[in-house]
Amino acid sequence: MTPKENLTALLHGEKQDAFVNEWEPYASVFDPLMGATLTAKMGETVTDPWGVTIYWGKDEPGVMPIINEETKVLKDITKWRDYVHAPKLSQMPLDWTAAKEQAAQIHREGKLTMSLMATGLFEQSHYLMGFEDTLMNLLLEPDDMHEFLDYLLEYKMEYAKLLVENLHPDVLLHHDDWGSKTALFMKADTWREFFKDRYRKFFGYFRENGIIIMHHADSFCEPIVQDMIDIGIDIWQGVLPTNNIPALQREFGGKIVFMGGIDSVIDVKDYSESQIREEVQRACREYAPGGSFIPSITYGAQGSIFPGVDDIVMDEIRKQSTVYFK
Repeated sequence: MTPKENLTALLHGEKQDAFVNEWEPYASVFDPLMGATLTAKMGETVTDPWGVTIYWGKDEPGVMPIINEETKVLKDITKWRDYVHAPKLSQMPLDWTAAKEQAAQIHREGKLTMSLMATGLFEQSHYLMGFEDTLMNLLLEPDDMHEFLDYLLEYKMEYAKLLVENLHPDVLLHHDDWGSKTALFMKADTWREFFKDRYRKFFGYFRENGIIIMHHADSFCEPIVQDMIDIGIDIWQGVLPTNNIPALQREFGGKIVFMGGIDSVIDVKDYSESQIREEVQRACREYAPGGSFIPSITYGAQGSIFPGVDDIVMDEIRKQSTVYFK
């Protein structure tokens, strides 16, 4: 079976003949929306189209906002309309020609096209006002937060429609981290009040168009896995081993695919090949029996920070396929 066929079998609860090896079935398309809205490059500090100061440090997996009293965009949630102005997507000169050609080539290679969409509703909130203000405002200013999140959702829906109408990817890779390594950032009921129905609408649009939903959250999300299923997530990408993955497989296997389980602590400058292989073996040993599993480093994109690490991971996954798929 091809990687694409193994993924299709996994999503439909059918028999595989090997692990889906990390990101093998997909190839990312660099579309003009990404080019216009995700502006950071490694080692640079830039201001994004929302006015957020962001930095991508060397040897770091992605960007982070720099939030202080000087750079904070949203200084008062009760006056959010005065501070927050979404990028005007309809006024951007978006040329889809190259992205469509790239997508056609990916399909000729027998792979699925994948589009990245970041950041999510929670992450965009703390990019604009910081973690502390975001979490406090959910509790202290709920009415303004609901209106503010509706505004963010309206922007994301416009983005989604442009993406689907012009490119129609096979897979949406969406990012929004909802927790730390060991806990949600908020109570589950708070997450449900502010985010669940908005995401149900957002992901629902993609599902109506036959697009696979892969949501990245390298977080502890155990309390809301049923909710993740309810809102239409097909693949929870980045699932950390601090989640009780075997228990989640027993309860939710067949309803959602768990992609991750390989701790990123193996990705260091002076890495040990034996330790990398041992971590991959551990993940396969603990999670393969439960099914609905794609072994992968928990990062939200293909590859590793340090060259060579992910090559070893993928090689060991191939070897483990011969053990678990006779």
